[in-house]
Amino acid sequence: MHSEKDKRTLERIHLKDMIGSVEHQEKMNSISIINASEDGVCIEGANLELDSVVRLAINQPQDTPGISLYCKVVWVSPDEVPGKKSGLLFLNTNRVLFKNDLISFNRLIDSARKQANQ
Repeated sequence: MHSEKDKRTLERIHLKDMIGSVEHQEKMNSISIINASEDGVCIEGANLELDSVVRLAINQPQDTPGISLYCKVVWVSPDEVPGKKSGLLFLNTNRVLFKNDLISFNRLIDSARKQANQ
C-alpha cells in the first residue's frame, strides 16, 4: 500500500467505527480512523498537506472525554486513490502537554487490541 508500511515498528490495530475530526488551518474535517499504533494513526476523509501539523480529535463514548492530540502528516495517499487517506504521527509535545489524552488513547488502543484477539 505505502512504502512507509515497511518502516513500521509498532503493531497496527485496526479500528472499527472510530470517528473524529482533524483541524488544519482553522478548518475542521470529519474523519474515520482506519488503524492506530502507539505513535500515530491512519485516517480517511481529509485532504491534508504532507508535513503539515494538525489537531486530531477522537470521539469517545458520551461518558468519556474526547481525545485531542497534535500530529504531523507523514504520508498522504495519491489523489487518484478513492477515500483520501493520511498517516499522522503524534508530536513529542503530546507526551508532556497532553498526558491525559495519550493515556486515554492508549486505553482505547488496548481495548481495541483485546477485542481483535477475542
